[in-house]
Amino acid sequence: MRQSFRRLFLVPLLAAGILLSGVSPAFAASAASVLTLTATPNPSGNYVALNWTNSDKSQPYSYMLYSKSAHESTFQSIPAKDHAKVLNIYPIVTPTVSFTTWQGKSYTLPKSASLKMWMETPNGYDSKGYGKGLISVDTVSISDFNANPDAYLKNADGNFKYDVLYFGAWDNNNLQDLSAAAESDTDAFIRTGRGVCFGHDTLVSNDAIANPNFFKLAHYVNIETINRYTPLGGSEISVTKKGLLTNYPWNIGGIGTALTVPTSHSNSQIALGDIWMAYQPPYPYCGGVPQSDSTGKGTNNFYLTTWSNCALIQTGHSNGEATPDEQRVTANTLFYLAQITTDTSWNDHKGQDLDAPDKPAISGVTHNSGRTRYTVNYSSQDNATGYQYYVEATGQNDGVKYDSPVISTSLKTGMKGYSIVVDNSPDTVPDGSITTTSDSYIFSRPSGSGFYIHIAAVDNAGNISAVTHYHTDELVSVTHPVSIGYSIDPNSSTPFTAPDIPITNHSTFPVKVSVAGLKATSGIGDAAPTAYSDWSSLTAAQTGSGIALGVGISNTAGSGWTAVDRETPVYTGDLASEVPLGTLGANGASGNLALTAKFGLAWAKTTNVSHELTLNFTITD
Repeated sequence: MRQSFRRLFLVPLLAAGILLSGVSPAFAASAASVLTLTATPNPSGNYVALNWTNSDKSQPYSYMLYSKSAHESTFQSIPAKDHAKVLNIYPIVTPTVSFTTWQGKSYTLPKSASLKMWMETPNGYDSKGYGKGLISVDTVSISDFNANPDAYLKNADGNFKYDVLYFGAWDNNNLQDLSAAAESDTDAFIRTGRGVCFGHDTLVSNDAIANPNFFKLAHYVNIETINRYTPLGGSEISVTKKGLLTNYPWNIGGIGTALTVPTSHSNSQIALGDIWMAYQPPYPYCGGVPQSDSTGKGTNNFYLTTWSNCALIQTGHSNGEATPDEQRVTANTLFYLAQITTDTSWNDHKGQDLDAPDKPAISGVTHNSGRTRYTVNYSSQDNATGYQYYVEATGQNDGVKYDSPVISTSLKTGMKGYSIVVDNSPDTVPDGSITTTSDSYIFSRPSGSGFYIHIAAVDNAGNISAVTHYHTDELVSVTHPVSIGYSIDPNSSTPFTAPDIPITNHSTFPVKVSVAGLKATSGIGDAAPTAYSDWSSLTAAQTGSGIALGVGISNTAGSGWTAVDRETPVYTGDLASEVPLGTLGANGASGNLALTAKFGLAWAKTTNVSHELTLNFTITD
């Protein structure tokens, strides 16, 4: 059974056609019979189109939408309006600002009420201000609001008239807390599903500053406190979560995007909800250190955190100053918190493709005959992001709430292309710009004996995959023994014995193994294998004058030999030029060479002899 902290009643469900007991009679109709919800992914727009119908026509209804991605464990309410009406409840300060809105109206307000100026004054980025004409702001001082909150929150008919409340913004909120009545009415406002954005130093309770009535509302933002003054902050923040809040109505940037804001800080607060932006080390404000709660959860390193329809933003420490980045973030946050609608359809831009494609798999690297042009072949596929949704209806006359059944969908925008870099560094990360949309890429060989190919796949939502790094090295790397010993024992049934010569190719490409030289260097001379018709009948003088030593490929079964160019041994007389033996595979492939010999048996004394074998290894594919 799903529950939300906003609901006043348990939601009725049907089991085997029998209504569960203990439910208010006001819920006589089942949720399934009243509300139906459909979700249709729109890959080209990167959103999910939601439509719902309510068969109960006895009264008007308002609606809230709830969603949960495959990466989340808890349903949260989501934006559902294309315009946001905001009430800025500001602390009283002396400095003022004067401005003219895009609609031509002029205002002079306390500087702590700069939100209206930020949202509605034309600037170099938008002729309708950072609110883009989608956000309108009314203002009231916290002292007036505290005295009679309902006078500002509600219309004459008793209905709430704002989508979002914004508290702030000034350092310490200028030491001005909510009254008990204002806290109670704000709590009621939140429980209807309407949004609240708390500014800097509102939700605090520590040994340096405390706003006890504000802090009663901290649980709505999933905030805990550290009892002692424990700030952490600076002026450099970065995006830590991707979604609607970071790309609508302003495209703030993807995860890792760096933003500049006036110096601000968290204040003994542990955020356990969604953290959209965090401060960047070295956290220059007061030398703060990141901390979690006693169970290791949450963090005090946050600039902006949300939970369902509430947010805490650290705007305000600078006493009314705000960079363009901060004003855009504020606009997106206010829009994000507008979550109650009377419409029956909504394009959920929070429901986005957030899953990157698979890490590319490289299937091969080839080159032209001159090894000046290379072609790399690879593949990847995009991954969908799964979502679950339900809609909650609230009767405008009797406050009765119904939920639709939970439905599931997934959104995949598809492959956009590949971001590729070829260089001499082993760990380069492509920047995500599209190099090619093909599953192969041709490039000129960089300088040096080796190079690296770095490939990331990118989908149409801008999600970038993990990077595949591929090393191509044209430096031949082969190991083999420096020397081996062989022996001839004329009294043995197998007079010639010699170990195989193991060769291992550590190169990233196959190598051709050739014999470039083979000659006696001491103790005996070289003879051709055809010098005698019967080597077993040689005299002592003939035996001591020379032997025919040859070398060839040993058994190929189960070895790393991928090709054999010569089946018979190579002798000194065969070496007018180097003689190819065969090809060893790449990346650690091993194979053996074997020595063979023709010799006489009439040795007059023990003799030590030496031969020199020269092998040549060349690149081949």
